Amino acid sequence: MKKVYLLGFLAISALTISNVAQAQKSSNVMEVGTTTVNIGVGVGRSSFGNYGVYGSGYYGYGTGFGTKAAVERGMWELGPGVLTLGLEAGAAFSNASYNSYKSNIIIIAARSAYHFGWNVDKLDTYAGVSLGPGFRSYDYYTTSKNTKHDVVVAPGIFVGASYYFSPNIGVNVEAGYDITVIQGGIVFKLN
Repeated sequence: MKKVYLLGFLAISALTISNVAQAQKSSNVMEVGTTTVNIGVGVGRSSFGNYGVYGSGYYGYGTGFGTKAAVERGMWELGPGVLTLGLEAGAAFSNASYNSYKSNIIIIAARSAYHFGWNVDKLDTYAGVSLGPGFRSYDYYTTSKNTKHDVVVAPGIFVGASYYFSPNIGVNVEAGYDITVIQGGIVFKLN
């Protein structure tokens, strides 16, 4: 897990340093009234803790797949950045060797992030939290197949960066302990 956070931090740092060196004209990407939508795929959180199944440690759940979409709107200026509110929805799936464990979770959550105003043209970096219900289903085998379905509280924490190639379209990377552990995708600026 520490490697994932380190990788995300290094990616955001490299993008920031590269753009600071190249930036001649500055503008904040996220402003009050701006709405963004990001969609991505990556490693799903269900393979790293499963929201309470067998505790929160890694038990051989295997590689997970995850996907997440989020919409945010800039609500308040806060120091050099903007605080956003929004929603996210996604799913995480895993399949592994520990008692033939399989896990699926679908999450719909409220989300808030602080977008720091680096004044670097085309770059948006942020950190945030999410909270919502997770609709979980999992199978495992002991002497026979066991299937469980339940609803769990699904909190999340994440960091991210978006780089815009045009005024309204860019690429996005998020990492953390959210629906996905790390993901890449696209971002759209609606206004």
